[in-house]
Amino acid sequence: MRKTIVLVGFLAGAAGMGYALGQSAGVVQFAAGDVKVVAASGSERVARKGVPVSVGDTLLTAPGALAQLKMGDGAIVVVQPASRLTVAEFHYDGKEDGTEKVHYKLDRGGFRAITGAIGHTHKQNYLIETPIAHMGVRGTDHESYYFPATGPASGDGAKPGAYNKVNTGRTYIRTDAGVVEVNPNQVGFVASAGDVPVILPSVPGFFNHSIAPLSARPAVSPAPAAAQFVKVEQTVQSTDGEKLVRPRGPKMESGDGKGPLVGFSIAKGAAGFGRSGNGLEIEAEKSVFTSAGEDKAFGVKWGSWAGGKVQVDGQVASGPVQVIDSSMKTTSAQLAGLSSSGVKGTYTYAGNGVVANYLGTSGTIQKLDVGVDFSKQMITSYDLQAKVIGDWKASGSGSFAQFTGGSGIALSGSCTGCTPGAGSPTASGTAHGAFVGPQAEKMISTFGLTSSGQAISGAAYLSR
Repeated sequence: MRKTIVLVGFLAGAAGMGYALGQSAGVVQFAAGDVKVVAASGSERVARKGVPVSVGDTLLTAPGALAQLKMGDGAIVVVQPASRLTVAEFHYDGKEDGTEKVHYKLDRGGFRAITGAIGHTHKQNYLIETPIAHMGVRGTDHESYYFPATGPASGDGAKPGAYNKVNTGRTYIRTDAGVVEVNPNQVGFVASAGDVPVILPSVPGFFNHSIAPLSARPAVSPAPAAAQFVKVEQTVQSTDGEKLVRPRGPKMESGDGKGPLVGFSIAKGAAGFGRSGNGLEIEAEKSVFTSAGEDKAFGVKWGSWAGGKVQVDGQVASGPVQVIDSSMKTTSAQLAGLSSSGVKGTYTYAGNGVVANYLGTSGTIQKLDVGVDFSKQMITSYDLQAKVIGDWKASGSGSFAQFTGGSGIALSGSCTGCTPGAGSPTASGTAHGAFVGPQAEKMISTFGLTSSGQAISGAAYLSR
């Protein structure tokens, strides 16, 4: 017998709003493979770019298929292969006044979402329901899966149950038996409605195969240390025949602290995509190294390649390419010594760095504070504010291994005024960094951000 779990406050509020089936909720941005949109009435239509998604609609993806949705509040949702996701409730009229709500029902498979306005202020108004548990968000980037006890599993030997992974922010999983809060780079799991959710000791393998939202994909992907630098693209064909090329960025070594760190942008048509990386190859042809600076005491140098033609791992950059490096990066042994002493701290930007958008317009880094916990080897907070045409804000967290390695840590936020008339659309990207000095007294970092076709990248030097 299926057990129903009710969150009284949320559902009562939804009932009070009088959510109507058929009310607009979002639109399909792209679909690859066999993807259907099934209305509450049972009628089906093929998911294609531009097809509307309404309250009560269910997205069905076949094995190997996927769909990306843009919701009315700016959220991006990627429905993973072999999944069934229903938009049970959705309400957003442009205001974060407590009436905004979204309720997804995940009956099998999974999805990844970067939340929009809903859940940003009134986090209790964002709900994911599975047959055995409810999940809520206290953050912006998460992945949720549910594998029933019968039927096809994940293909990676995953146990039946509900899973939730946090990339940025926090989430929770709740059953009648208890609740667990899930922090960045953790996975919560529960096997049945009668169990207490737990945090898994490691990330299950199927999360490594999930597809990230197009705007959230990192500039680089970790590869084995012996891997050569290779540009990789994945091409799929949508159901309406459109070729969809989704750049995953250059493959590269996972990063051993030998840098340099790079911030850059790539232009695709009239849109820009901000990137950052660690140890990427740069080829500058008829370019000038500008905005240069250095701190000889810690062997730090920074600046931008501008003009001419600059390629980053074979990709032609748009706008200046920011670079920062040091000959005195903190070694793993030195970091281990700080770890044993349980040191915590905050690194602060004091004006030494560069930032620009993908069209070459320079700007200013107004704030960059990076919180660290050496005992846990974690970047606990990465808080960035920059002004380049518009006002960019982004934050994130992650492990030292991610931050100083190939993948970087995921950033999410917004850009106010970047696109006239668009308000504050969601921004996403990555940040890379390295510690500098025998006691990790300094930090160097690069970042890249994308928002509604606009993009910035930068490099910064920070002190603790």
